[in-house]
Amino acid sequence: MTVTRVYQKTLSQALNHLPLKSIAALLLASASVLGTQAGELEVVLTDSAGQPVAEAVIEIIAPQLPLPADWSLTGAMDQVDKEFVGPVLMVVKNSQVSFPNSDDIHHHVYSYSDTKRFELPLYTGDTAEPVLFDKAGVAVIGCNIHDWMLGYVYVGDSHLMAMSDASGKATLASLPAGDYRFKVWHARARPNDLAQEHLITVSAEGSSSINLQLALTPDRRIRRAPTASGPQY
Repeated sequence: MTVTRVYQKTLSQALNHLPLKSIAALLLASASVLGTQAGELEVVLTDSAGQPVAEAVIEIIAPQLPLPADWSLTGAMDQVDKEFVGPVLMVVKNSQVSFPNSDDIHHHVYSYSDTKRFELPLYTGDTAEPVLFDKAGVAVIGCNIHDWMLGYVYVGDSHLMAMSDASGKATLASLPAGDYRFKVWHARARPNDLAQEHLITVSAEGSSSINLQLALTPDRRIRRAPTASGPQY
């Protein structure tokens, strides 16, 4: 008789002598212990010249883990010195996003993207109503007054998202061990990079890392207008 069979027989005999409530408690305790085994996914992104890529979003596609009950379906993209602060905002689908204006001038925020079309006419402060982002995808955000202002709202199907920092590193912690499929988005990534899906196995402990290269398109943003001495808008 093998060790495995001995263990199974011993466990079976023990369970046969336990009341149902005790068996249930034992199973719950075992599930709790297993649930604490979580690892970390680290994605390091560089461009074709080997330079780190910041403000790229990674999102887990599968498996789909349930949204935590206390998850806040809200987000905010501020406007300071005629720029969107934190020009890339990550939210989960069905989130309400506000666009506060911390400048002492008016802004006119809009998006013509298929993910979300909306318009917030000239306003200051926190007077604009939040916008519901109820479709997954990316919405490009602009200002009708200041053409160089550019922002992006990344709307994920999953809450398992992370953004790369200045070193090009994006990290998702506390992931249950297992196989994961994820995608990468960046405002200047080429379509073939955006269409790719990546596979990685996350171990029960420690960090599972993967290095990816993105071929970025040139930055074609409109140049910021010089400060005018006349009336400010």
